[in-house]
Amino acid sequence: MTDIVTPEFLNELRFLYPQAAPAKYIDRGWYLAAAVAFSSSNYPEALPDTSDEDRRLLVRKMREAIFKSGLLSGYPKVIHALISLCKATPEELRDTESLRCRMKATPLDRLGSREEVAAAGQAYFDLQYGNMAGEIQPMLRSIYPDLEQFTIALGYGYVYAFLEVISSKERSFAIISALIANDTPSQVEWQLTGAIRNGATIVEVRGVREIALRMAMKAGVLKHEVPNI
Repeated sequence: MTDIVTPEFLNELRFLYPQAAPAKYIDRGWYLAAAVAFSSSNYPEALPDTSDEDRRLLVRKMREAIFKSGLLSGYPKVIHALISLCKATPEELRDTESLRCRMKATPLDRLGSREEVAAAGQAYFDLQYGNMAGEIQPMLRSIYPDLEQFTIALGYGYVYAFLEVISSKERSFAIISALIANDTPSQVEWQLTGAIRNGATIVEVRGVREIALRMAMKAGVLKHEVPNI
């Protein structure tokens, strides 16, 4: 399957993202968008290599972005992708314990703090959907109350609100890439504007959209028109 992802194609994806500062590789968003698009399109063997500066952080960013994308693409695909990434990662760069537990960065890791996790999830949900949040959350509750609880407390609280590895902007890039590669365009427009609220520029968001779009088309998984910003 990796024959669809050649060095030339990876370079094509890289140049779709703004090439100005920052100069450091790990601060550029294109590779996270590409990694999630590969994973969500079920092409985990095409995940980018891990040999670059600040490699430990680079690998952690890729793992965390793929992990977050599982809420959209499904965790069987995430497991498949992370196995491929693990095989390509030198042993000294592999984490041996949960970052969420070790960094104590999420309220869920502290006793009696489930309310704090739900509050963190609610805050991010409201930020992501803006003035549409007041319509979407009641809709989730009406179709299945447990879905609303899962979405706010676990999805947006435990998974998305953890920002010790990737930034809010990078989190948005992972979500956009997963949605496009899963051919679920109805939610893409909200996430594109959500990325702007999380600090991305319009040019960066358009670049991430195009990276995911090219990968999804290459994998043959795209059947619907994808909104733009």
